[in-house]
Amino acid sequence: MTLPSPFLVVSYTLPVQASGTPVIVRNLLENFSPLEVVLIGRTPRLGNKLSMSALKYPVIRIPSPPVGVRGDRYWMLIAAVMGIFTGLMAIKRYGLKSIVAVFPDEGALLTGYWLHKLTSLPFYPYFCDLYQERPRLSWQKNLANWLQPKVFSAATRIIAVNDGMADYYRERYGIEPLSLPTCINQPPLSVINSRPAGQPFIIGYSGNVVTARLDTIQALVRAIAGKPEYEIRYFTAQSQDELEKYGVWADNARLAFAADKNELVRYLQDCDVLYLPLTFVQDNEERDQLATCFGIKSYEYLVSGRPVLVHCPSEYYTARFFLERECGYVVDELNDDAVLNALKTLRADSHLRQRLVQNAFLAASEFHGAKIADRLRTELIKHGSEKFK
Repeated sequence: MTLPSPFLVVSYTLPVQASGTPVIVRNLLENFSPLEVVLIGRTPRLGNKLSMSALKYPVIRIPSPPVGVRGDRYWMLIAAVMGIFTGLMAIKRYGLKSIVAVFPDEGALLTGYWLHKLTSLPFYPYFCDLYQERPRLSWQKNLANWLQPKVFSAATRIIAVNDGMADYYRERYGIEPLSLPTCINQPPLSVINSRPAGQPFIIGYSGNVVTARLDTIQALVRAIAGKPEYEIRYFTAQSQDELEKYGVWADNARLAFAADKNELVRYLQDCDVLYLPLTFVQDNEERDQLATCFGIKSYEYLVSGRPVLVHCPSEYYTARFFLERECGYVVDELNDDAVLNALKTLRADSHLRQRLVQNAFLAASEFHGAKIADRLRTELIKHGSEKFK
């Protein structure tokens, strides 16, 4: 099944970063031919970028400074305006027939909304995060309060990045979103049976250390600090100095970075267990965001062939996913001893580790890239058929 006409993706940046939403966009679009999709986005932030040659479809830069420069939240608005002209030129040049605008950046959402209003093309806002429900400051909060209802009203269909977020939109707003999770495009590299626990027992963590994971990672570090039988390996672009400032460094910590996803999975396979934390510290505005998220590293972990240690409240979608599929060991309390006891259990029980890995491979099959991409194709064809004629 292929689209009769190509669609436009409005992204906040070209999808060449090694983490975050660019990974979601890149993995999805790898499943479309160059004749099916065109992407516009801002210049990516400096450092740790993948090669642009990996993108096989047309990519057009929105004229603006790179993402992440000083004053970026204001540049975002300028880029949103410039994106209108970039998008209109792309629509005319390539004969684009629908618009997918990717959020966690209101600039891309705003550009997509304006392009829809100017062209009347079917409009699919793709929410990779909650928007209006999240805490924001001053004018950005006012913008969110204005823009989200407009987008919801104009959308041909809302797209949510996981089933937890889709449930949230269904229950809170009474809408029926399309669930479009992150694609897993590479098969599990290998199934490793009965691997003995390493000496030391290596705990892997991929991605940046951020506030939404800080208290749990600090608990892990406290639990294993001074214990040479354990080692934590950070696969991140952050430096040791940054990790020390966050209070998550120890003598038995190691640091590496892999921009290539296959290389990262191979690094993860050298670990004994993979750590998937989310914070227990939350206020009312943050809780919905934490309860509905399912981080990129979750998908990487599922295909790694290593058991996953999930550390977050049990009511979060992340915990529910791993518990329901029995593909991860969940610690649902912020307690150093509880984390250490979980590590001891996983270290001692090879049958448990193997069962978790086998179930993780089954869970990963839910996110097969071609299958997820076909959900979007079907949606674009169904609702855009009149536009395609």
